[in-house]
Amino acid sequence: MIKQPRDTELRDEWKRIDRALIPEKLLGEMPQPECKGLTLLTDVMINATVCRLGPAQGQVTARYEDDIEFVLDVAETIELGLKNSIKPGRVPRQLVLWAQNTLTREKRYVCVVAKGIPVPSIDDCVSFVMWAETGFPNPPYTVVDGILYLRDPELYERKKRERSLAYQEQRRIEKEHRDLVIKQRLARCQAQQELELQRKRVRNLGWRELMAEHESASPPEDDISSALYHLRNSLLTLPAPGHPIGQH
Repeated sequence: MIKQPRDTELRDEWKRIDRALIPEKLLGEMPQPECKGLTLLTDVMINATVCRLGPAQGQVTARYEDDIEFVLDVAETIELGLKNSIKPGRVPRQLVLWAQNTLTREKRYVCVVAKGIPVPSIDDCVSFVMWAETGFPNPPYTVVDGILYLRDPELYERKKRERSLAYQEQRRIEKEHRDLVIKQRLARCQAQQELELQRKRVRNLGWRELMAEHESASPPEDDISSALYHLRNSLLTLPAPGHPIGQH
C-alpha cells in the first residue's frame, strides 16, 4: 500500500506547485476567479501522470507520444486573458501553447481557441491538463497539423504546396464553369432578344416581301432561322374560313 504524505508534506507540495505555476508578480494581479481556478489546477497537477511542471516557471509540459510533447504557458495564457477581458467577446479565449519534437527540439505554436461561455483563463488551462491526462481525445485540426509538421517539416511543406496547387486548380475550374454558365445565359438572352426583333420585323413585312424572303431563305440551321421559317410559313399559309391571315 502506498503511504499517504503527511499534512505538512502535502501543504509543502501545494506551495511548490502553486509557485511553479504562477509567478509571484502575476499572482498579485490575478482577480479572485483566476485565484480560485489555481486551486483546482494545483489539485489536478498533484495527481497528474501525463503532465509535469516546466520547463520554465508558469509552464506545464504534457507528453503526447514519444517524439511529441506540448508545452502550455499557463502564466502567459492568464496574462493574455486579463488583457482581452478589457474588451470581452471581441477576442476569443486562447491557450498559449506549442508542440515540440523531443528529438529535434523544433517547436511550433498551436492555435487552440476555447469555446463556450466565458470562464477564467486558468479554467481553460485546467481543461487542457485534464484533456492531456485522458490521452488527448479528439484533437482539433490545429493540433494534428502541428504534429504533422514537427514529424517531417519537408513532407509537410510539400503536401502543403500540393494542397495549395490543388486548391488553386479547383478554383480555376470552378471559375471557368461559372464563366461558361454566365456566357451561356448571356447568349440565350441575346438570342431571345434577336428572335423577338426578327419576329417583329417579319410580321411587318408586306405580302410580296414575305414571299420573296421565304423563297430566298436557306434551310434552317439554328433555332432563330428555324423559328423564322415556321413564322413565315404560318403567315403565308391560307387560313381557314373566318380566321385572319397568319392564324389557324
